[in-house]
Amino acid sequence: MRRFFFSLSPILIIIISAFANNSIAQENNKDYFPTPNTQIDATPDPKKQKEKEKRIRFIITNDTKNTLPGNRCFEEITTDMGFQYLAVPKGQVPNKNGFSRWWHNFGVKFMIVLKNGPFWKVKVNKKYDECKYGSGDFIG
Repeated sequence: MRRFFFSLSPILIIIISAFANNSIAQENNKDYFPTPNTQIDATPDPKKQKEKEKRIRFIITNDTKNTLPGNRCFEEITTDMGFQYLAVPKGQVPNKNGFSRWWHNFGVKFMIVLKNGPFWKVKVNKKYDECKYGSGDFIG
């Protein structure tokens, strides 16, 4: 019995030390602001190092056609691209007349072109189809 225990003891020591090593050596992934103590030419400025808030722009539509309202997949994709569709009936506040809606949407679409490229609408239509069929939001 003693021989059996002593023959297994080196294996047990290796296994225990491997598990103990992983549990003791934990890393803290804290990103501290650079200071003159950690970097020579550091100028700590928390305002510049803060994550930028993403600004969401809205494309105003008269109805919900081709917008998949309530579909989380499609809303996440459009939010990642920096916009969302907003269905407002005619005569309501942001959609008083066709020209103001067109002018607003022109500015939004121009900013989307600058951010996502000139073929952003093709990407949106492709993702629209994927989300529509993937979640079952289609008839037929």
